Amino acid sequence: MMALELLRDGKWHQTEELMLSLNLDKDKIRELTSFFNAYNLAKVDGKNGRVRINSDLKKLLTRIT
Repeated sequence: MMALELLRDGKWHQTEELMLSLNLDKDKIRELTSFFNAYNLAKVDGKNGRVRINSDLKKLLTRIT
């Protein structure tokens, strides 16, 4: 499963869920979420350990699939 497949619903997802679903360690998840955040693809809630894609990306993913 790819990260965008998991996040495409637009709901908050716990980083632990991403780690398990994507078979990535904590450092790789941190890199991934930092990338998404840096390019405004997702909102990262570091305090609560969760991430969700932004609404524009959700709309785009909905249209192309």
